[in-house]
Amino acid sequence: MTLRLRTAVSVLEPSAPAPASRPAASDGGDDAVVAVGETPGHEPDGQAATAGHTRLVDLLVDQVPETAEGPDLLQLTYARPETSGFKTVASYLNMRTGGDAHSFALCGQGFGAPFSAMRVADAYERTGRISKSLLAILDCAPPDAEEPVDGTPADSGVLLTFDTSPGPGAVSTIASVGSSELRAYLAELTPVDGRLLVVLGPGCDPGVVPAQGADLHHASSDGYGTGVWAALAQHWTRWESAYAVVVLCDTESRSSDTSHLLVLRAAAE
Repeated sequence: MTLRLRTAVSVLEPSAPAPASRPAASDGGDDAVVAVGETPGHEPDGQAATAGHTRLVDLLVDQVPETAEGPDLLQLTYARPETSGFKTVASYLNMRTGGDAHSFALCGQGFGAPFSAMRVADAYERTGRISKSLLAILDCAPPDAEEPVDGTPADSGVLLTFDTSPGPGAVSTIASVGSSELRAYLAELTPVDGRLLVVLGPGCDPGVVPAQGADLHHASSDGYGTGVWAALAQHWTRWESAYAVVVLCDTESRSSDTSHLLVLRAAAE
């Protein structure tokens, strides 16, 4: 068996604007206690708290149809690190989706974190330890983030569920390749029957997409680090029947030396 993409949802929401200044807590005592899963009213320096990763979790989970059984494995990845340090959002997400999963968060890997999480889920499945997994990719703009043109930093999130049932969306490969190897790597993925779709992150060079037998979808830059995954959530219903192979490809924003890929194959492949 292998993991198969079952459901995918996304959210893009403006962050709550922080006021220019706010008096800090007198002694900091109230900063130490916040219920698990809740977002504090302010950061340690007295600034208003960002909208919060838990809010994104709620918006995402509310879109997923309820099932009798929750996931066996739950992973949460941060496009940019959680900076408040007040809450364990992975545990909160676990609680919202059944509470029985082995859950943890991955951070500090930039755009590569969701791809690392997919490797972990694949390894768990291959050893027979799971039959259903969940991956959340979250990003909240920090209070000092440079604001986009519309003046409101965007929060974004994607929630993907996988199981081992038959059907389209089988996870074939998770890989990281150098920029000089990417064009040749994608060319090898072009199927003999059917077409290849390459979903590129905002910073990727469209010239790497094969000229024959392949189509390009350039993901939006509205969400930092969530672009290719949000595109998958928004278009998968159409892509699963139109393409034999779908590849998500994202390149680190700080460096163009490494690209990360997830390869999904249709049931017929």
